[in-house]
Amino acid sequence: MKIEIKNLKKRFNDNFVLKDISLTIEKNKSTIILGQSGCGKSVLIKTIYQLFSFDDGLIFYDGKAKVDIDKFSMLFQYGALFDSLKISENIAFTDFINNKTNFNKKVISLMNDVGLDKSIFNKYPSEISGGMKKRVAFARALYKNPKVIFLDEPTTGLDPINSDKINELILKVITKRKITAVTITHDIKSAIKTGDHYYFIDKGIIQDKGDCKKILKTKNKAFKSFISGADFKQ
Repeated sequence: MKIEIKNLKKRFNDNFVLKDISLTIEKNKSTIILGQSGCGKSVLIKTIYQLFSFDDGLIFYDGKAKVDIDKFSMLFQYGALFDSLKISENIAFTDFINNKTNFNKKVISLMNDVGLDKSIFNKYPSEISGGMKKRVAFARALYKNPKVIFLDEPTTGLDPINSDKINELILKVITKRKITAVTITHDIKSAIKTGDHYYFIDKGIIQDKGDCKKILKTKNKAFKSFISGADFKQ
């Protein structure tokens, strides 16, 4: 799915969080949204997801103003797993809450796709590691075969080894499944590795954009400052 955003504005009370955002999320590509905390990244993806309304501007989904949000899915920053549910029930949550029982085969297939052993099928989130929890959350986001997946800080809370594993996994899955991916992150290494195109937001507007492989060559002073303060080592 291709998503086009034109002159988008969003405010809370008198505060414009998004002042004038125009960008294109290309179909079956990985788009990275970068920026400081509070710059409007999360508000932007929640607006695209139609979790928030907006005050002005246009959003087109494959050229249309309306979209079936069941085509969207999200990997939340801290996983948002349900502690009282088994791993299998977390992954198949959309079917589980509707009392469907024939999801085991699909869950095992997804667990395999994200590198999880079926031995944790009946375990609870408290019984697995942080890296495994992130993979479970990713499997749940993939469960309904989305056309677009939003990833909110996918490497947050992970050590460098597990961060690299998650980055490799994201690359593999979105390429194999031909999913349009939109990621918000502070992780420059992750952006370079997993992204095709990037947009840098500062003070509610797009300050810089380009090819993720050329992030470190940016001439934009605000973006350079952001990179120097981000968790990145060349």
